[in-house]
Amino acid sequence: MSGQSLTPRERAVLAAVGRRLNNSEIAAELFISVRTVESHIAALRRKLGVDTRADLVAAAGMRRGAPVRVPATAFLGRDTELADLHDRLTRHRWATIAGPGGVGKTRLALEYARAHDGDLVPLVVELEHAGPDDVVARIARAVELESARNTDLLAAVGLALAAHPYLLVLDNVDRVGVEVHRVVDALSASAPGLRVITTSRTPLGSESVLHVDPLATDGPAAPGVRMFLDRLDRSGRPPAPGDRELAEEVCRRVDGLPLAIELAAGVARHLSLAELAARLDRDFATLDRAAPAGRHRTLETAFAWTWDLLTGDERDVLCRLAALPRTFDVDLATAVTHPGAEGVVLRLLDHSMLVPATGSRFRMLAVMREFVQARTDPVVIRDVLARHAEYYAEIARHFVTLARIDDSPAAMGRSALLCPEVNAALRWALAAEHPTALSLAASLAVGIEQYGSDADSVHSIAIAARDARVLRDATTEDLLAFGIGLCYLDLPLVDELAGRALDAARDADDRSRLSAHHLAGMSDAYRDRGAAAIAHLDEAERLAIALDDQWELAAVRQMRGIALRDGSIGEPAAAIAEFASAMHGYALAGDAMHVNNARYMMAITAAEHGLHVGEAAGWAAECVDYASRVGNTHELAHATLVQQMLRVPDAAAKLGELTETFRRLGDARCLTRCLLMAADRAAPADALPPLEEALHLADTTGDEHYQIAALERLVGAYWTAGDRMRVRTALGRLELLAGPETASTAATAAGAPVDLAIRDGAGR
Repeated sequence: MSGQSLTPRERAVLAAVGRRLNNSEIAAELFISVRTVESHIAALRRKLGVDTRADLVAAAGMRRGAPVRVPATAFLGRDTELADLHDRLTRHRWATIAGPGGVGKTRLALEYARAHDGDLVPLVVELEHAGPDDVVARIARAVELESARNTDLLAAVGLALAAHPYLLVLDNVDRVGVEVHRVVDALSASAPGLRVITTSRTPLGSESVLHVDPLATDGPAAPGVRMFLDRLDRSGRPPAPGDRELAEEVCRRVDGLPLAIELAAGVARHLSLAELAARLDRDFATLDRAAPAGRHRTLETAFAWTWDLLTGDERDVLCRLAALPRTFDVDLATAVTHPGAEGVVLRLLDHSMLVPATGSRFRMLAVMREFVQARTDPVVIRDVLARHAEYYAEIARHFVTLARIDDSPAAMGRSALLCPEVNAALRWALAAEHPTALSLAASLAVGIEQYGSDADSVHSIAIAARDARVLRDATTEDLLAFGIGLCYLDLPLVDELAGRALDAARDADDRSRLSAHHLAGMSDAYRDRGAAAIAHLDEAERLAIALDDQWELAAVRQMRGIALRDGSIGEPAAAIAEFASAMHGYALAGDAMHVNNARYMMAITAAEHGLHVGEAAGWAAECVDYASRVGNTHELAHATLVQQMLRVPDAAAKLGELTETFRRLGDARCLTRCLLMAADRAAPADALPPLEEALHLADTTGDEHYQIAALERLVGAYWTAGDRMRVRTALGRLELLAGPETASTAATAAGAPVDLAIRDGAGR
């Protein structure tokens, strides 16, 4: 075939020949004379090197449609969507690819068109800047039809599309959705073989809709991370071996939005990935400096398109939802906006300004939230956050009234949903000096004790427990709740709370005095002040009996068991008896979770002291069964810890997995136990890191028992490593904490000279 180019009129005549129109029909359609048509056909035969009209029809078929042009970059992570799109087009003929700006709708449509070029003739029509009157004309130009007076252009386009099996891609139809719907309906009726893909933030109505989500970012092999590394390589900065974890962090921060990933990779030409990740933790302004090729040059332009299409009410609701710290359901959305906002929320979902989260909850992409917050009055943001705090303070207050007697999986799931929301509300309330802070902190403390903790929530409670305004209004019951939540994180702070509670309870009622003595006994028990702990707990027991409070009575007896089992008293058999009594009391109070927790205390005490080893394994197995049944991760970790101590072959988790679980839960005491156990089982050369972390945790929590345990082991580890200076320092600390005899014993066990222990106070 000749390589000579065709004029626009020659292309139009050839397209008409391809639709098997005769010369008179072509003349009428193009509003030219038959003689002019004949002249163009002669020119076409010469340029295309063909002799017959049948050859021209074949040539028209070979030239119809334009090659689908897609970016040269790798197309990753959309195999499922391509298959889904094919299925929808097979069954419904028309599908809209919907999703937020920058999610890759156009790229998906073009990749599908390219993949199926040969089965279908692809026609790509861009409608981003079109008006309603432009839609038919632009499609007509794609099939090389000319608009003539006194002709029905839509009907002519329908006839043209009926000549072959076409795939019509109408890109960015948001502004002309109504007209596109009318045109596609008409064309589908005229051309039974036609398939149509539209891309839009919002579904148009009767088509099949494929919602496209951002790319997954969970792990270095996730498509979002692979896309980032591919774009990084193309930008002239090949990824280094250590880049994958930072790349995952960058991609997770931008929610896996492909446009944001492209922009981030562009910026990474000039910044280290660590610096880029740090900047993205603050805001996304860095990304708007990037300028990749393509339609959206910044996140601003990607989102402004949809923003401009929103009504005033939709913008107001969107601004308020953008102020929320986390996900939300329709009830919360209504609480922070206005009654009747449910319909607006659903419309915003249709506009892809909101995306589904888990269950019946929704969220806003982080990059979208920043775009909207920049357009939101700070007064509105504060009002929303205050409503959010009040909303969750009331829900949490009601929830924890039932927490002691509801250990159902449903309650566990509810707690998992509430905990991060209450935590976020508490952080804001503390910073804003909002009156809900105390209620939120107290509820959060009870919730994490009953259903399991997380590190962030425990730290939030610690912040609240140091806040002067919170402490000013806190009751002794509030202080006790804080203390229980903090006992495995910050023992000096628990001590402070106990002192405050005792001062407040001097002339108070029995309930306040019970809470104060319970808290003081707990603090003394964990700080190994055994006699003082027993005295406080005896008084708390007397008050609990007087008040006929079975739950408090059981909790006091459980704490007495903790005071008895180690340290200055060291009566593990008596401790186990107290835990058994506590189990009975909790059962009478209907608290099955604490029945299990007291059983765990029996098991770990027996395991640590070599008592009732067979029974201890059975108790631990019962705890594993209970925690697995109700879905309590913290209780399951406790039970697994005992199994690891007893070296049960089929323990519920490996020691390394258990260590990470306690780290995530924020349980520093049990994490320290795991680290010490890992060091005991490690080769001498590998024992130092877990031992040093264990000592750091014990120092942070103020736990002398584990400080001593870690230091005793570190003396041997440092001696094995040949680090005499650190041996001397560790022995000096041991001497201060536990006395010269303990330091000498540790030195002897390590094979180090006893005189390395520091006795002159130097370096202390």
